[in-house]
Amino acid sequence: MLIPMNFADVRACLEKDGWPIEVVSESTLRSRFRGGERIFPVFVHLEPSYVTFAVIPFARLPDDEEVAEEVIDHLLHQNREMNMAKFSVDEDGDVVLSVEYRIENLDPSEVRDALDVLSFYAEKYREDIARIAGSAAD
Repeated sequence: MLIPMNFADVRACLEKDGWPIEVVSESTLRSRFRGGERIFPVFVHLEPSYVTFAVIPFARLPDDEEVAEEVIDHLLHQNREMNMAKFSVDEDGDVVLSVEYRIENLDPSEVRDALDVLSFYAEKYREDIARIAGSAAD
């Protein structure tokens, strides 16, 4: 039987691959990566059943409701185009780009895959979302 990865295992995977690590809590790590013209913050959060890798904030929803709706519609369209990742919006109006895995099947290659997926889509959609959201995405 496969033993699920724990917080220390995930941290060790990130450190082995050279990711800068800051421990935020007993279940959350913070890191970052450079994507083109921007540094993206990455949070890794372990729940009992899932681990979430997320760029928070990817962007901010604009204050203008019509523009915010346009951004949300665009994010929903991009969700259909993406594999393994999704956009969402949190209660603070931050656009979140995330990847989730069930912890029971997680292995070091999937930790790398999750971060690769985040960095790929972050760079792919960075300019597009910034253009629609305006300065709220910078």
